[in-house]
Amino acid sequence: MPTYKIRGIDVDFPYEAYDSQIVYMDKVIQSLQENCNALLESPTGTGKTLCLLCATLAWRRSFGNFRFGLSMNAGDKSEDKTEILPSSLPSSPPSQSESSGLPTIVYTSRTHSQIRQVIQELKRSSYRPKMIVLGSREQLCIHDKVKSLHGKTQTNACRALCQKRRGKQRCNHLPQVADYLKSNPHLGEEPVDIEDLVNIGKSFGPCPYYLSKELHKSVDIVFAPYNYLIDHAYRKSLQLSWSNSILIFDEAHNLEGICADAASFDLPSWLLTACISEAQKCVDLSIERREKSNDKSQNPDDFAILRALLLKLEKRIAQVPIESKELGYTKPGPYIYELLADLNITSKTFKKLSAIIAAASTLIEEDNQQKSTGTICRLDSIGEILDIVFKGGRTTHATYYRVHVREFEARTANGSKGNVSRTLSWWCFNPGIAMEEFHRLGVRSIILTSGTLSPMDSFAQELKLDFPIQLENPHVITPNQIWAGVVPVGPSGRTFNSSYRTRDSQEYRQELGNAIVNLARIVPDGLLVFFPSYYLLDQCIGCWKSLSNETSTSIWERICKHKKPVIEPRESSLFPSSIKDYISKLKDTSTSGAVFFAVCRGKVSEGLDFADHAGRAVVITGLPYATYTDPKVRLKREYLDQQSHPRGELVKVLTGDEWYNQQASRAVNQAVGRVIRHRHDYGAIIFCDERFAHPHRQSQVSRWIQPHIKCFSRFGEVVYTLTRFFRDVTIRGPTKLSLLEVDDGGNVGEITSADPYDDKFNVEKLLSPVATPVAESLGTRKGSTSFLGKIMPANRSSLASDDCNIVDCVSSRDKCGRIFLGKKTVISQEHELVDLTDTRQLGEKSKDTLIAPCSVKKRRFITGEYNLQQQFRDSHEPSCGSGELQCKDEGTFQKRSLEIDSQRGDLPGDSAPSATNETQGSAFLAQVVFIICDTLICLHA
Repeated sequence: MPTYKIRGIDVDFPYEAYDSQIVYMDKVIQSLQENCNALLESPTGTGKTLCLLCATLAWRRSFGNFRFGLSMNAGDKSEDKTEILPSSLPSSPPSQSESSGLPTIVYTSRTHSQIRQVIQELKRSSYRPKMIVLGSREQLCIHDKVKSLHGKTQTNACRALCQKRRGKQRCNHLPQVADYLKSNPHLGEEPVDIEDLVNIGKSFGPCPYYLSKELHKSVDIVFAPYNYLIDHAYRKSLQLSWSNSILIFDEAHNLEGICADAASFDLPSWLLTACISEAQKCVDLSIERREKSNDKSQNPDDFAILRALLLKLEKRIAQVPIESKELGYTKPGPYIYELLADLNITSKTFKKLSAIIAAASTLIEEDNQQKSTGTICRLDSIGEILDIVFKGGRTTHATYYRVHVREFEARTANGSKGNVSRTLSWWCFNPGIAMEEFHRLGVRSIILTSGTLSPMDSFAQELKLDFPIQLENPHVITPNQIWAGVVPVGPSGRTFNSSYRTRDSQEYRQELGNAIVNLARIVPDGLLVFFPSYYLLDQCIGCWKSLSNETSTSIWERICKHKKPVIEPRESSLFPSSIKDYISKLKDTSTSGAVFFAVCRGKVSEGLDFADHAGRAVVITGLPYATYTDPKVRLKREYLDQQSHPRGELVKVLTGDEWYNQQASRAVNQAVGRVIRHRHDYGAIIFCDERFAHPHRQSQVSRWIQPHIKCFSRFGEVVYTLTRFFRDVTIRGPTKLSLLEVDDGGNVGEITSADPYDDKFNVEKLLSPVATPVAESLGTRKGSTSFLGKIMPANRSSLASDDCNIVDCVSSRDKCGRIFLGKKTVISQEHELVDLTDTRQLGEKSKDTLIAPCSVKKRRFITGEYNLQQQFRDSHEPSCGSGELQCKDEGTFQKRSLEIDSQRGDLPGDSAPSATNETQGSAFLAQVVFIICDTLICLHA
């Protein structure tokens, strides 16, 4: 295993590292050594997670060996505890981290599924720190009754059972925690996941939830979803020693939005009405219990007071004067305390009210269990709102908020107008509040990293933190693996611009549709098309389906001729079925693949890997600006503009317009990141909007893409270069990058490969790291030379088995054969001519005349499976269920043969296309054929 000395730290790395990986680890170690924060962007597939783990753990090991054994202790003394552990667990002296001064690493990511992938990366390294994964009761509880509950209802039920010392209703799993830890003191010295803890609980009896809470007090590294840290109440219950700790946010591209949302609330009228009904239900239940069983544990007067307060709040919201439905009613943030003070809810009384709400929640849950109903307690939301408003008993943070009341008419099931409803909102416009709290707790360094942090300026300014160390890493792919271009015009020369001025025109939608028809012919396998909004997606598809007559097919029918379409649904519940549909259509060999029509900021653009054949190209149809008139967007812009007014400060402050533009750019970068998911992958990035041609707009695109972007003045040039790109990359395959090593003196030098690429292309090197959407564990590697070509991208790809029988074949300019022993032979098929026309159907004679110089055979897949369903379930669920991620890909491959006729015939001139149906597209086709033939003649000459 190679060892690199970086800034005096010996870093063990499982494989020979690329130069970009060494630079990344250098920045991580620099931030830790200098006690400062870092903002690190590295594209997906560059191994950033593995680099982050190895660099951080190597730095930590330089202070001393990793912890071992078990120390049952109390925890952090810097924050008050809201959750007291049951008395059956022993208390003990201060934690190891406090007594030894060794820093604790807190590694967070967005979801539990991403944490699971991080732990898989840890298993690949040589580091074995004492570790634990934190999970909620929903993931860890194994009690037969409690595990089916949710939220605070589950928390309250768990605490109630744990507090009972005797009886059948007590939890039998909690008392076994201490005994199990004593008999297994080395638990956590090998990587342990949530599923492992659950299996321990089911097999040996201890409660997995409290097992993790005890273990995390004496570990070197803690893994958790980052909402556990952002949520103020949950963070206080962690009992971590925050002083001198290292805080890492992986996949942090949405961190600012999550921080702001976690500190905000919306209270619609229907929810408040439901809470009032539940308060009345608690009054009735408590009275009924007193009458039947003389149970006086619950006071009906408390619930009556709660109901009266909620009724008064409902009345106050209804009395708010709203002159304009578009603008609503807006007040400064501190107004919320004035509103609640009228209800006698203050920082001194809210704790008593919270206790009443918790009692009400328990009472309702007990009643639901008796009646076997799965109703969710709505009163919990009122308790959460009070926690947000009176966070930590402080009110100074209210200046970063705005109170807003909006009114709208509810719609009935048949679409008719319903009752008028109102929503009370308290919106946080300073996501840096959570980060400032970590600074107050004495965190040593905060590292934010992701594949799509760009544009990075707004990130630092929004989070109100200094990031002296910033990095925008290049990709590990070579230039021949990416095609990136701005397409400002369509096949007929009409301009692409999705702004509100042009997006509703029939000409724009038709031109965009014709462009996608052509791209569907050129791009092999999976094609992703992202729209700025669901509105534009629905309007365009509706237009494409309606434009047809007796002499021509519709745009939609011509898209379906080449790729079977799938449309991203608005409803989250329908999304898993759409993923399954896309997978099945992608494997269907009757067409050249599938096309997924999706929306920026939607479910497709976040958290799913469309590696290899699942995504060979992504089309961005416009800039996904947030709705300008949305009250939250409008108030955010106003807030930033007020903060940016000159105050004699030299520090640049983000303005409302800058934030508005950068949010759109970040959504584009996130969508673009769905393709080219590992170092052996390749694909195209197509910007179908003239605004991307502006240098300022391109500067907002991820840094690794910028050098590859080209602007095309004619659509014919796009067709030609894109066709050649996929032809060449299929024949040639990705070339190998140079590797670097760092000697003991810190000098960086290039490693010379023992088997460099030459005219023969090695199929094993190209296909052995077959890309799958989810990482799988690697087998043991022996010998440094075997590492070349087998460097594993973090979180994304797995390698085929080492003993896979694949034969190298020689490739030439006009032929490329591939043989797979033991596999299904590639099926050939009569080639289909590529039709580059738009709405007009050509006869066979016309096709032969116009398209003869270029033809592409349809692809045929070998066996292959895409496990995007499992990806979706894990990456989009707020909590991760049990089950192990699996994905099989035995080398899905396409056979594509390109036959070029170099003979040049008489071609029409470079005249502009006519707008008539008879001639539309002919001149465009002539331009494409002219360019192709002219180039081929030059090549043969």
